[in-house]
Amino acid sequence: MNRYFTNRHGAVRRLTAIKREGTEALGATVVGRQKDGTEVRGLEQILRHLRVGRIACFPCGNSFDADIVFVS
Repeated sequence: MNRYFTNRHGAVRRLTAIKREGTEALGATVVGRQKDGTEVRGLEQILRHLRVGRIACFPCGNSFDADIVFVS
């Protein structure tokens, strides 16, 4: 598992790439963690919360090679 640290703009780019690939359409649900510790499920919800600055981290990649993206 790799850990990546990025700003808000980099995280939006990464999530947009996931959306283009159609990873969520294959049955994989993306779960993001907000700064207060609660979880947000679904790619669109994570993007919405990320744009207003509430997301702290989210997993990225498949189950075999999962990456965690931390947003500063």
